Amino acid sequence: MDNEGRRPILLLVNPAAGRKPGRVRAQETHLPSQLFGVLAEGGLHVELRELVGDDDEGRLATAAAEEGRDVVVAGGDGTVGPAAAALLGTEATLGIVPLGTFNNIARGASIPTDPEQALDIIVRGRATAIDAGSAWHLPPDESLGHTAPVHPPPNAAIFFEAAGIGLDAAGFGVAQVGERLGWLPAAKAAWRAIRRRKTPLWLVVDGQRYRTASPAVTVCNGPFHGFGFALAPEADPADGLLDVVVFERMGRLQVLRHFLRVARGREVHEPRVRTLRARHVVVGGLRHTIPAHADGRSIGVTPVAVTVRPGALRIFA
Repeated sequence: MDNEGRRPILLLVNPAAGRKPGRVRAQETHLPSQLFGVLAEGGLHVELRELVGDDDEGRLATAAAEEGRDVVVAGGDGTVGPAAAALLGTEATLGIVPLGTFNNIARGASIPTDPEQALDIIVRGRATAIDAGSAWHLPPDESLGHTAPVHPPPNAAIFFEAAGIGLDAAGFGVAQVGERLGWLPAAKAAWRAIRRRKTPLWLVVDGQRYRTASPAVTVCNGPFHGFGFALAPEADPADGLLDVVVFERMGRLQVLRHFLRVARGREVHEPRVRTLRARHVVVGGLRHTIPAHADGRSIGVTPVAVTVRPGALRIFA
């Protein structure tokens, strides 16, 4: 294929991608040298960088964009997300070769999970734009007006999957405890999350105020997040809107059960799950502060503002 005139590419490969129990590791059949070979044979000028140790994919992606290069990431969401965030507002285009366990960002953007097909899209150079989300803690005095600032602060967290408040955020904390300390501490953390006092929430969704007893609110940019949860299967990461998922008349155990039912991309109809679409959202607790996350990373506690950044990222898709 004639790719004369294409921007050079930095290929970032995470050799540890997809290391989950019961899963065939993608890198055992798709070695970095093989990925490099496919792109080079497609007429692209490629530099290969295998990520090891303290390598910072975001910093590497930033440098590549400043040098006039596109970036291809071969890995899972934990590698793709920081690199994608670094490319926002640049002329660089991101390519994704899904090698992770869930590949939520790639799947949400309709990128094939088969690495060969994903590489073919990159070689062909077909590009589009998708949205990103910004989420950040609001100091209490700034939340009094209950409106979301249109322009996020420089330290706002970037997300491509979802931001979550309440039980959603607590679930990520439990998973991190399990990874660090094992299943018993994780089970204790889960029990504490389930028993935590119920805290009503207030939401402002594009200026419309709501009050809810929902144990969780999840603001989705795409259809999948976390462990492949399909909370908002109709969410489109290219429509300029966020899907705000609220659980009405559901207790903590019922919400947890719903999360398990929609894990790994399963679509489940639950009439008590309400979805609103918006550009700007503010969420706060009426009695207590509540933990919040953006793509699994803590952003502190409520009140939290979330806003969409339409078409902020160019991707090969």
